[in-house]
Amino acid sequence: MLSLKWNVPIPPIEAASLPDNVKSIAPVIRGVIGLVPPAARPRAPGETEGAWRAGFPFAARFAVINLVGLALIAAAWAEDLLFKPYRADSSGMCYLITALFIAGLIAVIRKDWQTVRWTGNVLVYLGMVGTVLGLIITVSDLSVDKAQSFESFKVIVTSIYIGSATALYTNLLACIGYLWLGTNAYLLARQEV
Repeated sequence: MLSLKWNVPIPPIEAASLPDNVKSIAPVIRGVIGLVPPAARPRAPGETEGAWRAGFPFAARFAVINLVGLALIAAAWAEDLLFKPYRADSSGMCYLITALFIAGLIAVIRKDWQTVRWTGNVLVYLGMVGTVLGLIITVSDLSVDKAQSFESFKVIVTSIYIGSATALYTNLLACIGYLWLGTNAYLLARQEV
């Protein structure tokens, strides 16, 4: 039975008091949000009640931190800014940075802080590589011969736009990923990335 700090017992929700459409999913909901009493919840081999209770604050803090991040992502999506870096990046670096960030977030869930630290550092380096790659894309289409007509000038301006978009968006995504992983690591385990 769960209890508050003052050791006042909280009775479990009885299935008979729930509406019919909720009765079938109530055990799943209680299991997902962690409201199943330790005696009723299946434990992993060797897991004690203290270990179960110790893991709950981590899950709650992880959920709060990352729900704030998801709210920011939803706001970017609502303003049609979420997919702009992926559309503007011709190199594919934004996809690589996003995949690495997701791997780092999985490492946070697993409490593998060494991998989180490594992932955060690699994100910073990939942001720098994306910046250099964007500059290379910009400079690769520049030449004196192309500056002779207005049509060739439009090609030059287009290449500058594409290169600078790659440079800036890869750096932006890498910084956001680094800050997100660093915030998770610091607030969840007092680890520095």
